Amino acid sequence: HGPRQRDRVHLLLRQLQASGAWPPATSLAPVWERVQAGDLLVALGDGFDEGGIVLLERLAAARREVLHLQLLTAEERDFPFTDGHRFRDPETGDELLGDGRAIRAEYLARFDTAQRALQARLQSSGIVHATGYLDQPLDQPLRALLGAGGGA
Repeated sequence: HGPRQRDRVHLLLRQLQASGAWPPATSLAPVWERVQAGDLLVALGDGFDEGGIVLLERLAAARREVLHLQLLTAEERDFPFTDGHRFRDPETGDELLGDGRAIRAEYLARFDTAQRALQARLQSSGIVHATGYLDQPLDQPLRALLGAGGGA
């Protein structure tokens, strides 16, 4: 365990690439088989995939201890765009042209609403949740997640 397990996880994570949506529930059967009741599962992601959140809820309902570490970019949090911009979803390749200044207020309001809804949803399922941003030290949300009660 220890460093060897950490290095194994690191190698596995390096092979992954964000793309598309979560696989269908039938493809996730190995998760159910490996994560037993009473086990701890730490999920890392942006929290925007419905299929992923449903899986976490199902695992929590089946007595797995589930922690969700949401990782977001500073741009998602601050929306610093002020001019015309081509927004590209790296997972789907979808693009949207927009004037940052014109859509900033609506984006920030919708983002805040979505974040609050996600936090409430996870909390209602007993899932401890913390949010970190890529422009901040990674240990910050980890401390919130693993500290007394978690939730940030």
